[in-house]
Amino acid sequence: MAVISTDAGHAVQATPRRRAWRRRRYVVDVRYQLRMGILVGAVAAALLILINASILFERRSASVDASWTLILLGSVVFLGGAILVGVVASHKTAGAAFAIRRSIEELSQGKAGVRVRLRRRDELQDLAKAVNDLAESLDRERASHT
Repeated sequence: MAVISTDAGHAVQATPRRRAWRRRRYVVDVRYQLRMGILVGAVAAALLILINASILFERRSASVDASWTLILLGSVVFLGGAILVGVVASHKTAGAAFAIRRSIEELSQGKAGVRVRLRRRDELQDLAKAVNDLAESLDRERASHT
């Protein structure tokens, strides 16, 4: 622990900040996250087709040149990025669903003190709170029977 001095001359020990809890994997539910990546990729591909078709329509008399190759290369990079964004963005939902499912399974096995821990920016916070309220209620009921 680090020692911090205050204006009054007293030494105060500072506790190190705990690192935020982080999941180790970005792909938690392969099927769901792959579907989300494909969905975002399909929307991006549709937009790219429309944009590239309009560019091609305007340049129909011009021959294929280096700028057209650059546009196609940029489109492929954009499409790959869109799919990656879809997978990473779905992590906030898939990871939260995984944590909630695991907690519910532990509760169904009769384990006490089970709580859902989600990161601050994860989706499904309301569902996690409801599961935690249920777990607290079950813990109180168990305590009253003993």
